[in-house]
Amino acid sequence: MNNENEVKKKIKKIIISRLKDEEKIRTLEYDTSLLSLGIDSILALSILVEIEEEFNIEIDDSDLNMDKIRNISSFADLIDSYIS
Repeated sequence: MNNENEVKKKIKKIIISRLKDEEKIRTLEYDTSLLSLGIDSILALSILVEIEEEFNIEIDDSDLNMDKIRNISSFADLIDSYIS
């Protein structure tokens, strides 16, 4: 699905724009655990806000768990459920 790839690309771009660690940026893949990136709660919130703005959605608090946003691919699936 082409739309899903676009969603993944946008999420990855947003995360990369917030990361400072060049090694983590260079090795970031769609299946990289987001927990492994060392994102603190403030950074996570700013990424979430930017993603909501990018896709013009509001993610329900009940969807904000690591089962649904463990990596970019699962995050994209969640976003896709809001925009489709």
